[in-house]
Amino acid sequence: MNVDSENGGLGSLSPTQEHFLKKYILERRLINELELLNKPDCCEVFGPPFKCSQAKESDHSIPLLNFFFHEFVEKFPFITNNSASVQLSFWQNTVQPFVQSFNSKHISDSEERSEVTTKRRQMGSKLLSSLLVFFNSTIVTNKDLEYLNSEHLQGTSSGPLDRLSKGPSAKVRSPDIDAHGDLDDYKAMKFTNNVFINIVAVRAPKLPPPGPVTSEKSAWNFLPSISFSSGEATPRHHYEFVIQVVEEIKNDKHVSPSYRSHFIARSYRDFQLLQSRLRKKYPGLMATEIPKLPSKFKNDDGLVLEQEITRAVKRSETKSRIIDTSSQELSSHNSSNSQSSSSKKKPFAREKLRLALRGYLRLILSHPEIVHSEIFRDFLYNKELSYDSLSKEELEDYNNRVNHEKSILKTQYEYQKRTASAIYELAKSFEEFKAELIKNPNTLSHLFREVGTCESLANLSPLLRSFIEWSKLQAASTIYQVFLSVDNSSEWLSKCKKFHLFFPYSIMYGILKYTNPMKIVSRVMDLLLAELPTFSSPFWFLKKATSHDTPKQNSKNLLSLIFIMLLDEDLNDFKKELKEIKEDKLSHIYDIFIERIDSYVGETDESSVEEIKNRSKVQKQDLLLTILEDERIQPRLSKTDFKTLSSIKQSREYYDQLKDKKTLKEAELYFNLKQYWLIQLRKKDKELMKQLWQEPELIKLLRDFLTIFYQPLMKIFAKCKIHLVFKDFQSFMDDLMNELTLLNDGDVFILTPMEIFERSKAIFDKHEEALWQFIHNVYANDEDGIFIKFVAWIEKFLLCLRLKFSNTSMVSIDFEKICPKDIDISKVKKQLNNHIYYTLKKRAVVTSYLSRKKDDPEVMKSEQDKINKQWDAINTPLTDGIKMSEMGLNEADMLDFDDLNFDFSKNEDGIDKDFQNELAIINEKLSDLDTSELDRFDAPVQSYLISLLSGISVADI
Repeated sequence: MNVDSENGGLGSLSPTQEHFLKKYILERRLINELELLNKPDCCEVFGPPFKCSQAKESDHSIPLLNFFFHEFVEKFPFITNNSASVQLSFWQNTVQPFVQSFNSKHISDSEERSEVTTKRRQMGSKLLSSLLVFFNSTIVTNKDLEYLNSEHLQGTSSGPLDRLSKGPSAKVRSPDIDAHGDLDDYKAMKFTNNVFINIVAVRAPKLPPPGPVTSEKSAWNFLPSISFSSGEATPRHHYEFVIQVVEEIKNDKHVSPSYRSHFIARSYRDFQLLQSRLRKKYPGLMATEIPKLPSKFKNDDGLVLEQEITRAVKRSETKSRIIDTSSQELSSHNSSNSQSSSSKKKPFAREKLRLALRGYLRLILSHPEIVHSEIFRDFLYNKELSYDSLSKEELEDYNNRVNHEKSILKTQYEYQKRTASAIYELAKSFEEFKAELIKNPNTLSHLFREVGTCESLANLSPLLRSFIEWSKLQAASTIYQVFLSVDNSSEWLSKCKKFHLFFPYSIMYGILKYTNPMKIVSRVMDLLLAELPTFSSPFWFLKKATSHDTPKQNSKNLLSLIFIMLLDEDLNDFKKELKEIKEDKLSHIYDIFIERIDSYVGETDESSVEEIKNRSKVQKQDLLLTILEDERIQPRLSKTDFKTLSSIKQSREYYDQLKDKKTLKEAELYFNLKQYWLIQLRKKDKELMKQLWQEPELIKLLRDFLTIFYQPLMKIFAKCKIHLVFKDFQSFMDDLMNELTLLNDGDVFILTPMEIFERSKAIFDKHEEALWQFIHNVYANDEDGIFIKFVAWIEKFLLCLRLKFSNTSMVSIDFEKICPKDIDISKVKKQLNNHIYYTLKKRAVVTSYLSRKKDDPEVMKSEQDKINKQWDAINTPLTDGIKMSEMGLNEADMLDFDDLNFDFSKNEDGIDKDFQNELAIINEKLSDLDTSELDRFDAPVQSYLISLLSGISVADI
């Protein structure tokens, strides 16, 4: 009986209870359905257009995914633009064989790789989160609308007019840049693993100050010395980088931490030796987590002040962008300092390399294994090279470089002010558009059609004109941040300049002008993907492989050979690293554990692997330790081996304490085994990827993908005189690279933030009309209407989300009709209330975390952090006017789905670590809850969804 006299039936559930029951069931259903996608034959459960065996033809085990696939994926405009036979061949002969091939290979997951998130897991979490948002907002219950309109979803009291009345600068705070930058301002420093590093100055080489360090701040515990110095009386290098090292000493929770600081000068050669020795000590970690040491840069020798200011002003005159203030500053400077500074250098020698090396060191700091190693500590704490305070020359150099970094921040602030003004104008125009979009999702199509009717930017509506202005500012600010304002910006610029320099623009222009680009690319792909002939050698000694050594139906083409060659390079590196760890890092008594790791990685029985993972979860034990002791893995352990295993477990405990305690020596055993395991897993994944490139399925997927998605675009571009567009793009890249090079080579040191902003934005102003002409021509020559179909495809999502308002019965679930027989209603309510309690508790933790993260002084220590945070606030007015509930989305539920996408792959301190621990505890309690009665709804809901979703056709909405 499904109704309890004391508790009533499911009709007695409150709107909140009914909503959370629906959300729980949909989430369980989606998780189960997505798990089926990992099976080799998963395509069959979708039915046509895939090939189906007789057993799968009536399979309706994935109603949610089935609906999403047939309504949105299968009907993607670029796919439906082809004939029915081409579409059918694409799904059956290309996608299905590739999925079968890929899913049959057991690529390692995030559990095995000891990572919180792998790329595949991140993608899976985002897919699950997106689908949950879509279906939870599309499908409703009888009381869902009441829940949706309840008080917890009401917007703020300030309406759009209130927000607009605050003006364009309401969201932008003038940064307190001049208040920061002191060498002893420890509270403003961001510590990683209790260490802060900054390269504060660059000096000419000299011998370190004589005598021992006497300051209290320099009383550290030195490990055995590993010298980085050459011992030469006269250094061969030209510059040394002065590093400030600050250690945070945490005392009792109620006592503020203390600090000790010192300086040490290191040459670029010292950095090279550091990298070399760390690679030998930690081959796996350095190969997979730490990038290469930054290379030296050209044009990094400092500036002659008089010559550089004159040169910058002359360039400004040539470009007709003279700034009056620059001329005045130059005149004033000439009159007062003409003699004293004619030969004096601007103290920015090796500034690019200084910033790049600082970024490199700070990246290393995120790995406690390296931070507490003897090699790294000697690099930072060498007693003979350390000293307490900067010399007069070093302090002057430090102050100049700090002022330069402040100028970079001020330039970013200038971008923010201009962007805020553009957002203010755009928001005023956007209010009417947002109101219309809520009423009519087809508004997007109407807006897109304006692209086809306006041939010039001057004729655009205020909304599009404001949007383009905002886009230019966003693009200019992004380019500035990437290429001029971050520690590794010079490296990025150098790579882009090389690519731009060697790219064959003239050849490409000729090809695009005088040939059919669609056919050219088709011929190139034919060349890359054509099967290479196999030549058999008549000499027996040249035959290195027999027929059974070669995988069946190997794909031999130029493209696959290129990728296989790259994979082989990685595999060779992995083999060297594995050999080094096995022979140099681990003694022979651990050989049996090495063999067990090899056995696990090479295990082909997926069920055994899953059993080992499940045991690790149930016992809440580290997966590597489970692998080392599980009886299912060969070879078996002896009594002596179990004693050795105890020492490994103890080493693991020290490894867990590594972040807070300097227990590297005790943790090295576990760390080396872990490195070996991770490299083996990556080696296995590379080998599986190599197999994919050797098989024909991937090559066919690439070929058909280009046919379906690339050729329609090239057909349109060919009618738009793509060669002229390409010439415009080359001109834009020339201007952009030239301007960035001038700024990076010296102008950024002497120009004001306003001048830098104007020069950067002027490039986009110059080329905006050419870009608009191209966009307009693309629309005008889109005879098949691919782009307008794409916009209509996006509008389908909005139509689905608002369907509950226009036709509630079409997307409504009645729980009383699908209630399982003999269900215990009181038990359902109890389990549901427990689930609601912890879900709301998690929601409160996430809300609190986001609020604390926003205002936490530990997070917002630097002005750069605050400026980065302001970008979110600046763009808020664009979405402030739309309530989630008006678009059919549930605002409160978004928090529940957002925690699926939190990236915990980085080891954070403070507020992040506390949040992770809180969330982990709540998630563990949620997973341990008894949901036996709630889970009984899955089968009837599955059948109900099949009927419900089959009655919805997005095309008819």
